[in-house]
Amino acid sequence: DQLERELLETWKREQLFEQTLAHRAAGKPFVFFEGPPTANGRPGIHHVFARTIKDLVCRFRAMQGRSVTRIAGWDTHGLPVEIEVEKSLGLKGKQDIEAYGIERFNALCRESVFRYRDEWVAVSDRIGFWLDYQHAYITCSNEYVESVWAVLKRLHDRGLLYQGHRVLPYCPRCGTVLSSHELALGYEEVRDRSLYLTAALDDGTGRQLVVWTTTPWTLPSNVAIAVHPDLEYGCYRLADGRRLVLATGRAAMLELAGTEAPVCEERFAGRQLVGRRYHRPLEVVPLPEEGIHSVVIAGDFVTAEDGSGLVHMAPAFGADDYAAGQREGLAFLRPVAPDGTFAGTTWDEIEGALVTAPETNEKIIRRLKQDGRHLRTEQYVHSYPHCWRCRHKLIYYARASWFVRTTAVREQLLAANDAVVWQPPEVGSGRFGEWLKNNVDWALSRDRYWGTPLPVWVADDDPEYVEVIGSYADLAAKVGRALPPDFDPHKPFIDDYTWPSPGGGTMRRTPEVIDTWFDSGAMPYAQWHYPFEQADEFARHFPADFICEGVDQTRGWFYSLLAIGVTAFDAAPYRHVVVNEMVLDAEGHTIERLTARAAARLIRSGTANKGMVAKLEACRAALRQGVGDVLIANGRGVRIATLAGARAPLQGCTQV
Repeated sequence: DQLERELLETWKREQLFEQTLAHRAAGKPFVFFEGPPTANGRPGIHHVFARTIKDLVCRFRAMQGRSVTRIAGWDTHGLPVEIEVEKSLGLKGKQDIEAYGIERFNALCRESVFRYRDEWVAVSDRIGFWLDYQHAYITCSNEYVESVWAVLKRLHDRGLLYQGHRVLPYCPRCGTVLSSHELALGYEEVRDRSLYLTAALDDGTGRQLVVWTTTPWTLPSNVAIAVHPDLEYGCYRLADGRRLVLATGRAAMLELAGTEAPVCEERFAGRQLVGRRYHRPLEVVPLPEEGIHSVVIAGDFVTAEDGSGLVHMAPAFGADDYAAGQREGLAFLRPVAPDGTFAGTTWDEIEGALVTAPETNEKIIRRLKQDGRHLRTEQYVHSYPHCWRCRHKLIYYARASWFVRTTAVREQLLAANDAVVWQPPEVGSGRFGEWLKNNVDWALSRDRYWGTPLPVWVADDDPEYVEVIGSYADLAAKVGRALPPDFDPHKPFIDDYTWPSPGGGTMRRTPEVIDTWFDSGAMPYAQWHYPFEQADEFARHFPADFICEGVDQTRGWFYSLLAIGVTAFDAAPYRHVVVNEMVLDAEGHTIERLTARAAARLIRSGTANKGMVAKLEACRAALRQGVGDVLIANGRGVRIATLAGARAPLQGCTQV
């Protein structure tokens, strides 16, 4: 350790890094992109691994005579920043933020974004990772935001930026939607309850449909039941005289439900049920005048692999449900407020209750039992999406959002990826390639506060008329005056800029900010303030010859880089990608944060293999001056602990 520190001090005193840059300035460029970390979060052991690989490749190329520009970057927008500020203020959500004041809240966000910058620099210096911090790009700077606006304007001009209404993953706690690649970052294994219930057919036969759901809280919004038209169904008479209809392949569940020797009276194809009316199991939400309801519909997505072969449909809370609702003209019920609580029901017991709370589902199950509609409840363990930032359960929620039409360039994305050299190769062809094949449009907008404002202005007299602003000069021209010297493009200031619409109304900015992953994916252009200046530097540094991050970034930065490169510039933004795996604990769960003492503890435990011990030894030295907190994110949730003898544990933490 002492020898390494002495060598590092010599490098610093001699300005060796700066000398290497100057000495190789005339060499053939070797382009490296540094993925921007969030500077209000501490570095973890997985960052050390990636940065070691990055430095190894960049040093090697410099030794070959290449000019390697290594510009640092800081990701300074988004929920990671907002959540930390919320915690420091004791705020509980969006209502508290708005009561506190968006201007004051965003000012604190700006102040907090570099809270741990010195730790990032110290860790990088300690492991000998050379980066140019003097010319670092900062995603919340005015220049960076303007370049992002220019990219968005380019997408709009290409017909690839649009507003749509669909069911999206939604975090009630944060009050905003998530994109598909964000969704993939937050799955956790949970124990939930699934439910079999009955709904009586309104045809005078006394038959009851057996319906299965894993989300009992959506039952108040039921408007249809789906069957597969070609699947075989049966009507089973029970000993108590009830006649239950379900897929014949799922008839065994009747015995599990406690019924004795059910007798199959008839068999028929699902299409014979289509169009039949039934009585909704819970009549606690008023039905609108528009749309049909209480009807059996056909759905090719229905299977007999699990459940009953009959699927409860609530168009506001499921992608298949929403598509079926649009196709069949179903009534649209959404008795859930943006904060995830029931609103607009006639049942006082659940009104205002959080839909994802276990006790809410229990109330619904008890009601069904009282009404004679309950058949069976099962415990089951499954992988469920959580917000990758706040760790709360997500719901699927129908709402308007702005999208990037990435599905329009799916084949171009796949072709661009095929030209990239991945190490290991199976990540590019497998995990990443399969992700691209199943690509959906990028849900871009976020109903939050601290982020790049979506530069879309909408006419208040004609919502179909929009104007997308691609530069500050364009904005000044629209409002008819120069922007002030202290111009800030963030909320709430940007929302004061309005101008007359063609129809006589007013053009007002849509209130959303954009996905922070778009910020980081725009760094090849925005780090140079392209296209407003340094066009030569941009051309010289695009595409990257080499990038490197952890495997989790296949659905993060690797994707956002490629999606923006192909949609806006018809080009892959990188040529070679090296992907490192994550550090795992003895149970195979990802360790997100580690300290020197925690590394030493793992080494002593004997659970790490020889290769891991070597890496932990290096990281222990690198992090010896770090913090005491250990954050372990695993498949069953997040545990935050504090090493014995370190600072006092955080609230709700355990000593280890």
